[in-house]
Amino acid sequence: MTDFNDYEWVVWRLKVEDPSQLAGEDPGLERRTQETMTGLAASLGCVYEHCVDTDSCADGRPYYAWWVRLPAAEHARRGTDGLPQALGPLRTYLTTQLPDGLNWQITPDREYTLDHAGSVAMRTAYDDLIAPFERALMPLRRDGADTLDPRAKVWMGEENLLVGTFDLWLCNDPDRPHTWLVVTVGLWTEPQLFDEEPAARLGHFDFTPHHPLLFLPRPPGPVTLTARAQSGPFPGRSGSTTKAPDAIATAHQWTANDPAVLAERVTHDLKLLWPHLTGPKES
Repeated sequence: MTDFNDYEWVVWRLKVEDPSQLAGEDPGLERRTQETMTGLAASLGCVYEHCVDTDSCADGRPYYAWWVRLPAAEHARRGTDGLPQALGPLRTYLTTQLPDGLNWQITPDREYTLDHAGSVAMRTAYDDLIAPFERALMPLRRDGADTLDPRAKVWMGEENLLVGTFDLWLCNDPDRPHTWLVVTVGLWTEPQLFDEEPAARLGHFDFTPHHPLLFLPRPPGPVTLTARAQSGPFPGRSGSTTKAPDAIATAHQWTANDPAVLAERVTHDLKLLWPHLTGPKES
């Protein structure tokens, strides 16, 4: 059993089942509640993550669910119902968006809590690599990419080894409809270059060859760093850019041993490849 008191942040799920389909088909529920949930959670010292509004249980019963991340102090501050007090106003608001008589289930989410903790640890371990790219590329973002936060994310793991990526959404690809240009930075992952643990086990994870990856624990230096700009239909939060190479329309890759040099080189080339990144942003 997970001891959630050991985590700096705990992700809670507010789930409501609708077996009689009282709400009917409501695919706009996520869009309708996002702004209010984001602001309300922030006012309570929490972070709204996302919503699922078109899924169903294994037996076919439809349900809706919202995930909210609570700092340890708010996770521990409980009301008379045994739930964190910060969740009360969130649930109260959500009940105004749904019919009466639905079955609520409010529980901490182990998978999302572990995922967030691992991703924070990975972001911290590779700050020397990630920070130069954020400073250089975040001011260039276009087409709504500034609403998609750069993401350090653990994708797979085994005992004593986590593998993930750092992705930064830059803009739409002007030459291909419905595709994002995403910049990913990490370590060069040519398998034969790694003779020491833990990176020698890369083959166990079935990632696209040469994709920039991050490892915890971080392999001992010196290492070759790499950045890759890819164009493809990558989703905003939960999808990986490390697999399904047939979905990648184009890719440009750079390597260097110094993070600052790599960031400078990538930024220079991206401005030449996509000149609209340096133009005025649309209001």
